[in-house]
Amino acid sequence: MDIKEKLDILSKLISFPSVNDHEKQVAIYLQKLLQEHNISSQILPLEGDRANLVAEIGSGKPVLALSGHMDVVDVQRDNWQTDPFKLTSVDDKLYGRGSTDMKSGLAAMVIALIELQESNFQFPGTIRFLATSGEEVGQYGAETLQKQGYMQDVDSLLIGEPSGYVVVYASKGELDLKIQSFGKAAHSSMPALGNNAVEHLLRVLNQIESQLSDLMTTAENDVLGKTLFNIDVIKGGQQPNAIPGYAEAVLNIRTIPELANQKILDTIQNVIEHYNATTTGQINLVCDMNIIPILGNKDAKLIKLIQKIVQPYLQKQNYSAEEIEQLEKQAQLSGIPFSADEILTVGVSGGTDASKFLIDQPQGFNYVVFGPGNGNAHQDNEFVSQTMYLDFIDIYQQIIKEYFK
Repeated sequence: MDIKEKLDILSKLISFPSVNDHEKQVAIYLQKLLQEHNISSQILPLEGDRANLVAEIGSGKPVLALSGHMDVVDVQRDNWQTDPFKLTSVDDKLYGRGSTDMKSGLAAMVIALIELQESNFQFPGTIRFLATSGEEVGQYGAETLQKQGYMQDVDSLLIGEPSGYVVVYASKGELDLKIQSFGKAAHSSMPALGNNAVEHLLRVLNQIESQLSDLMTTAENDVLGKTLFNIDVIKGGQQPNAIPGYAEAVLNIRTIPELANQKILDTIQNVIEHYNATTTGQINLVCDMNIIPILGNKDAKLIKLIQKIVQPYLQKQNYSAEEIEQLEKQAQLSGIPFSADEILTVGVSGGTDASKFLIDQPQGFNYVVFGPGNGNAHQDNEFVSQTMYLDFIDIYQQIIKEYFK
């Protein structure tokens, strides 16, 4: 497959506006593409215009699973300098929503499989490709595939989320929680006739944060660090002369094994129950996302292979002193280490489908997150390096060949 064809495939994937939906259209395209190269696959429908896709090459053990998600996050078109759903090339940068997260990884995996198939690659075992829906919100597609048994016999898992030349083998869990405060509206000149939902919300948030702070101070993971607690959304009230009858806040908490998701949920629920019992407030907790932390095997075969195979690709980057300084600053802000001459293995705060795929074996599994991309996932004017995208097609093929030796 020549470079134009490889770019055309990524361009087609970018053209699907699979913003938290419509992954079925992506799956249909991928199935047709795979069929053209004699690779069979199944589209597994979900609700609405959503679906997963599963393809396999080979048979028997060992089973190497490759996975990527087909959905992307929303865009604010006014902030984009290009059409977010049209792949646009500028120098070595390929712009488009999902170019980094993670349609370049998805395309690279599919093309790698196609090229291996066309080369009549013979190997003992199975390559299983899992294209998922809904990773960005709840990881519903991966959860469904896991329940359907597609991970039951998997020996190693490679997820093509954007990592650049860093190997990720651990990720924090995630809780998205809505704290609802129900009060009673009234005129601001007569507050006693109402019940201020905003005031109750602020008070209970302070108590929740205080209780969790004590727990977070004493819990830490050697790879993932400490729990992260954020209040990301807060709503309440409509105008200055009206006591608000309803308010809500959304919490995003990044979790570690040492402070389990359920412990955090129980702590928050206890705070709320005590608050409701001792005040005139009526607070309710809704859990919109519950993803566990994953801590893989640092000595996994996949990790060793990647470190060996990818080292020459890292060396040819030939970063300038200015680029290294910029990348080091970015590393400090993101908390993800950077090295110009070593393939690092790290843990990250962001979650992946691994949290659902590996829900029954969250620690010690042979898994890795490794794919083309950079630190601009979810941002305006998202882009991926064309060189890195094309390199990863070759890298994935080398990893697969070495894995089955």
